[in-house]
Amino acid sequence: MRFFGWLAGAVPRSEPSLSPPEQELLAHLDAVLGSEDLRAELLPRARSAIPQLLHSLREEKQSARDLAARVARDPNLVVEVIRLANGVGYGANAPITDLMQAISRLGTDGLRRAIAKVLLKPIFDAQADPLLGRSAQRLWQHSEIQANLCLQQALVARIDFFEAYLAGLMHNVGWTAAFRAIDRSPQGAPPEFTSAFIHALVPRRDRFFGVLVRSWDLSQSLSALANEVIAVGLANVNSPLGQVLLSADRAACWQLLQAAGLPLAEPVKGSGPI
Repeated sequence: MRFFGWLAGAVPRSEPSLSPPEQELLAHLDAVLGSEDLRAELLPRARSAIPQLLHSLREEKQSARDLAARVARDPNLVVEVIRLANGVGYGANAPITDLMQAISRLGTDGLRRAIAKVLLKPIFDAQADPLLGRSAQRLWQHSEIQANLCLQQALVARIDFFEAYLAGLMHNVGWTAAFRAIDRSPQGAPPEFTSAFIHALVPRRDRFFGVLVRSWDLSQSLSALANEVIAVGLANVNSPLGQVLLSADRAACWQLLQAAGLPLAEPVKGSGPI
């Protein structure tokens, strides 16, 4: 509950049962989950971002020169590549300001991660939705931390680290879609949330993530993860990629709550301090 309160900017009210308006709102979310057309309207920018991301995923053998040409055409990518190359993980002594130096330092894998971030970030834009507007920046902040944690843990688990990074970066499309569906429901976002509603919302967040990622068909592993989350929920995943995502989700929540002065116990296995 504490993480959800931080995310949405509203402390949930303790309530053991759902009110009739909350039941109607959950029914609306279920209707959206069941409609491909309605789901597509929740993340309109995915229509342009996902095909490019899919191309990046499937062109694993493309050269650094080809990727560099892709970066040079996009000012946002240039900024992200230079920022990433100056990150602490690359042990830079003097700051890099030249694009080719940044590309040389990052290599192909670093460039692909930069491309993924620039392509996916617009999906989290709030537009004019009030609930998502309060949470969009924090969702992206959590996504960046979660993606980096997934990358680190994937190296230890010996699974594809780029796909783990993508899983962490994309996971919060579940919250984004759920919040936008709430904002655009007939009754709109409620003035406050109850604990009963949030407990009912979390599995729907999981299903939004699952059905969206599965529909994008990015890779066999990511589609398998999506199907697993749909079937059992994030808290009950058993696949190596699912376990990495689950652990990174909880650790990222914990880090952000610590930074906000809302500490919890050390992160342990579970669905996260929702």
